[in-house]
This record gives sequence, C-alpha cells and structure tokens, in this order.
Amino acid sequence: MSAWLLSALTLSLLPTFSMSLAIPRVTALYRYAVKGLSEDVLDSVTFANTGVTFPDDRRYALLQQSRRDRFDGKSWLHKENFLCAFTEPELMATLQSYYRETTAGEKILTIVDRASGDPLFMGNLATEAGRERLGEMMSETSSQDVVCVTASDPSSPQHTFQFGNTSSGFKQRDGDTRTLHIVNAQTVRSLSEKIGVALDPRRFRPNIVIDDVDAWSEFDWVRSKAKLRCINSGLELAVISKTVRCKGISVDPNDLGHVLDIPELLIKHFPEHGPYLGVYAVVDAPGKLSTGDTFEILMGAS
Repeated sequence: MSAWLLSALTLSLLPTFSMSLAIPRVTALYRYAVKGLSEDVLDSVTFANTGVTFPDDRRYALLQQSRRDRFDGKSWLHKENFLCAFTEPELMATLQSYYRETTAGEKILTIVDRASGDPLFMGNLATEAGRERLGEMMSETSSQDVVCVTASDPSSPQHTFQFGNTSSGFKQRDGDTRTLHIVNAQTVRSLSEKIGVALDPRRFRPNIVIDDVDAWSEFDWVRSKAKLRCINSGLELAVISKTVRCKGISVDPNDLGHVLDIPELLIKHFPEHGPYLGVYAVVDAPGKLSTGDTFEILMGAS
C-alpha cells in the first residue's frame, strides 16, 4: 500500500468536526471537596493531564456505614449510599463548608451553620484522624452512622477517584470516575422564566457555569459528541452525557423554606428534554481554565 493511500485511509477514519458559531463564556468555577457539602469558588483551574477533574473535587464522601462493604475504592457508587444532598437535602442545605489546601499539604475543611454562622467542624482531611472526626460530627448531626472515605491516596496531590453523581465517565472511560459538570446559565434562566422563580445556577452543583450560548443547546453537544476547546489555552473537553436531576436540588440553600421539585418541573415545562439539566464532560487535552475564558464548539457527527 502506498504511503499516500495509507495516509488517506487514516484520515478517513478520524472523527470529523464542524465549528459552531456560538462562543460559550465561563462565568464561574466551583469545586466540591466533600460530596454533598457546599461549593468553593475558584478563579482558575489547571488541568495538567487528560482525564483529570477539578483539584480535590468530590475527593471525599460520607459513606453510610451499613453500605461500607460496597465500597472498594475502584467502582462508581450511586449517591443513595452516601449522606449527601440526594439522601438528606434539607440537612445538607443548612451547612456551609470551606475547603483549602495549605503549602504543607494539609486539606483543611471548615463547616459552619449556614443560618447562624456558628462553627461546627474544622479538621485536616489529609489525615485519618481528621476524616474520623468529620465522620463522627456528621453522624451526630444527621443521627446516622457515616464514615468519611476517600479512594485517592490522602497524602498525594493526585486526585484519582471522584465520588461523582454520574456513572457516565466510569462506563465510557475504562472505569475512570472523574468528570466535569457544566451548567448553561441560559438554560437555568429558561427554566426560571417558566416556573416564575429565579434560580441560581449553583443550585445544580456545577463545576463550570457558561453563558452566551442558547438555552438547551448543550444537549446538541451530547448528541453530536462535541468538544469544547478553550480559545485561551487549548484545553479540550469532550461532552459525554446529559445530567439527570434528582431531589438533591429541591432545597435552595439560600432560602431553606423554598422547596421545589425541580425534576417534575423540568418534565412539566420541558417534556422534550425530560428531567435533565446540565452536561458532563471529560478532559481530552490539558490546559488552564479561568473565569472569563471562552470556548469554541467542535461539533462531531450526530
């Protein structure tokens, strides 16, 4: 076979992409160190390798002691096995958490009562003692028996396992649980207009909030296997699935008395989409992402 023919055959097997004219803009970046607790606001994130996620995003989780035999540190587990916003939305909404990593490698978690500001916990999750104390505090607060678990080496900065809400990454990426959650602010506004209630995108627990792109257009990215390429850094995100919503977002942390059945409202007002809002993506090419950055959309074959 000639070199020219081999080259032509190789090119014909590569996926083809078309460019969308929309230019999504990043308006916010969030990290959730402990599954179910509140977000930390980030100005920028550097993804040094493919397949990684936000640093320490959902690195820790509060596992029901009765379900501990199901946790092997390798497989994805459904959120029903954890104390989190899905199993205890009202309780988790009353807690405000802050997480930071020191230059000494400490991973300091602070939890306060959201209403009063009273301190409830401070500890170093890089240590077994710190994780044990968090499990004890949350067991007492919830009247449940839970333990704080992590599947990554606590002493390592490398975050290799994520207690995420989707099995998409695990199924599509050879057992890797790490994904990024993207929410379109225009889609949230579209839902807000339909139900007559202003919704904050943070209610949907995103890692990345984007704007300046049509509402619901992100679902086209899933169908066409699109990639988002950061114009500022070359970072590439492959969009892999839609986000199914659950009762975990029923309570607004900023207004605990305002409870909404978001999945039912989505089905009622947007039956063509069902109970979905947001998309999951994985890092396909390394790079840096900052608030204010923009993406170009590479639409694959639908």
